Amino acid sequence: MSHMSNYSSQSVKSFAMAVLKGFGCNEEEADIVADHLVDANLTGHDSHGIGMLPLYGEQILDGNLVPNQQPLLHDPIGAISVVDAQRGFGHRMALVALDHAMQCVPEHKVAILALRNSGHVSRVGTYSEYCAARGYVSIHMVNVVGHAPIVAPFGARESGFSTNPISMAMPVDGQATPLLDIATSTVAFGKVRVASNKGEKMPPGCLVDEQGLETLDPDPMAKERIGALSAFGAHKGSGLGIFVELLAGALASTDTVATMEHLPHGVINNMFSIIIDPAAFDSEEAVARRTMEFCNFIKEKQPAVGTESVLLPGDTELRNRQQRNDHGIPVDDETVRQIMDIAARFDLSAADTAALLSPVSQ
Repeated sequence: MSHMSNYSSQSVKSFAMAVLKGFGCNEEEADIVADHLVDANLTGHDSHGIGMLPLYGEQILDGNLVPNQQPLLHDPIGAISVVDAQRGFGHRMALVALDHAMQCVPEHKVAILALRNSGHVSRVGTYSEYCAARGYVSIHMVNVVGHAPIVAPFGARESGFSTNPISMAMPVDGQATPLLDIATSTVAFGKVRVASNKGEKMPPGCLVDEQGLETLDPDPMAKERIGALSAFGAHKGSGLGIFVELLAGALASTDTVATMEHLPHGVINNMFSIIIDPAAFDSEEAVARRTMEFCNFIKEKQPAVGTESVLLPGDTELRNRQQRNDHGIPVDDETVRQIMDIAARFDLSAADTAALLSPVSQ
């Protein structure tokens, strides 16, 4: 089993920025991407944290990810905006695209965004938080093309779509409250990679083998793409994953996983977003008040036996962020080694880069 160390969030960001600048990202882009990855680690979404850097490096080497790219911003048609990210880093491309789309909100009270052909956008909850900070309700759906599908539709032994996440949030005092951020698979693929790196088994219900039978072993999927992830909630999660593919792929973009060519190390995201000004329905204060009245109603329910408290969507991320800010971000040695390996291919000094990681005393 790989050894775990806890590192300060600032040192993890400095480490990530050094690697990203080695990849060719300018200061602004490296800062945006590193912030996004570190925040994913802080919220407990290690599958979308700095462990993504080896994949990004491979994509750049293959020409499928372009540092410092300029997106193509199409003129809005009514409240609808289409943005072609031209395979730039999705963490920055998505923010530029949302800013472009939100220019429609003052007139239409709603904006609908089709972000196409983007590099990996990583943790989708980030974009719900971004919209909530501006006072907007938002819903985001992301499909994944450029590689073979990895999630088995309900009843299948073969994969038919990818993790196809959904995020949505209500704005209360500039915060996403509550915040739902889920894959339509039981887990994200990155969690399989993390389990494999740690030498751990997967929880039940997450993976099937090549026969469509449940397995707990992450290695065949993580290392050779043998087997598939399971959709959450049987036919219900499968149905949602299929509609994310249709809305983000067939409607908002030009490709679904059924038609997009498979690229070396390819991960191309398309994002379908709906951004809503709550002031079109009532005052922002009234909507926020009703939101909190309902949230408090849920939180006041008696917890089940053996459960500490009733959780709202986003509570776990808030708890993780507090704990990891206090005690550091856990990163396994195998993940650090993989990042060092890709950094070396960009002529970065392994010793100098690794020295940026500062362990937190326990």
